[in-house]
Amino acid sequence: MPDAQIALPLLRLGRLELDPGLRALRPAAAAPDLVATATVEVPESASERQYAWEVAWGDAVRDAGQRGAERRTAEALAAGAGQAPADGSRVVVAAHGEVLLARWLPPGSAAASVRVGPLPHLLPAAAAAARRPAYVVLLADRDGAAVLAHPAGDQHPATRFGVGHRPGLQPDPHPDRPPAQHHGERHLTDREPLTGGERNAEFIAGQVAEAAASVGAHVILGAGDPHILGAVSGHLPSSLGPITTIASSGPVSHGSDDQLRPALAAALDAITAEAIGAVGDLVASSAPVRGIEAVAEQLAEQQVAVLLVAADIGRDGDGPGYRIGTRATELLVGDSGPGTEVPLEDGLVWAALHQDALILALPDRAGSLAGQPAAALLRGTAGS
Repeated sequence: MPDAQIALPLLRLGRLELDPGLRALRPAAAAPDLVATATVEVPESASERQYAWEVAWGDAVRDAGQRGAERRTAEALAAGAGQAPADGSRVVVAAHGEVLLARWLPPGSAAASVRVGPLPHLLPAAAAAARRPAYVVLLADRDGAAVLAHPAGDQHPATRFGVGHRPGLQPDPHPDRPPAQHHGERHLTDREPLTGGERNAEFIAGQVAEAAASVGAHVILGAGDPHILGAVSGHLPSSLGPITTIASSGPVSHGSDDQLRPALAAALDAITAEAIGAVGDLVASSAPVRGIEAVAEQLAEQQVAVLLVAADIGRDGDGPGYRIGTRATELLVGDSGPGTEVPLEDGLVWAALHQDALILALPDRAGSLAGQPAAALLRGTAGS
């Protein structure tokens, strides 16, 4: 399979990036250095949502304390809660009295939980990050266009790239024409004459490519006039296009895509689900590494590009002991030896994230896992 075909599905998935404080964390075997991880779902209450949100985080703080977290670390969980969003959930990791990670997760990404142990519990956040890669939104109609670049995970606001004065743009010769005449081919509905339409499409495509490069995006979503979106899509390189069109109920705003957020989220879910399926097919058709010991060996060699984990991997934690050695990527299998004993799931994900691997959580052990709790796609196989 050509390298481009291998790489494209991976480029359309996101990775959880560890902040410096979390990356520098070292696993600890006992209090007061234990790590607390809390995942809280948005309460259903509409009238008192923020109050219910604060109560839920208060419960998580008490639960963490009862599980052995140091008081300041448990209380730091609530400090990372933020304001209650409309839906979804939030995961917060705290250690040594400080918040080390706080992420919003899409609806259905993770169930509410509180974990306290030597390592953070990062599988839900890492798997959710795969579903929220960086992306670009093109808003375009006959009155103008705007490009918005969204960093991976939506942790930071989008950057707006104004298209400005497009080449060939001309005043509408019939500004009072009936709405029924605003449909049809681009040169009949847009302001550009037939001879200028392609120049404009090429110009806007250049702006889209620049926005994509600024956030490392390989997913382009568009809303507005389908003729304009189609023309722009034809000028994008294959690694970016085609543009996925988002249906809008009315005219698009050139200032923001906030009104399209539910539709954008649904489109990202569909695109990343297809990419995850393609990665699974690649694993099944290549010579993957399967099984805990084989995967651990490749993690220690820092050769893992993609880690695939079964949703029920927790049931395998009752076997031999698992330890993180002198390096964060060194997951050791055995009941004795150097290192800090860690839960299997947390150790696998920790070692993978420290080599910037992509993490995929699969619902069962069929298909690419071939009955195993974990598998890995290695860097050479993944084209990286």
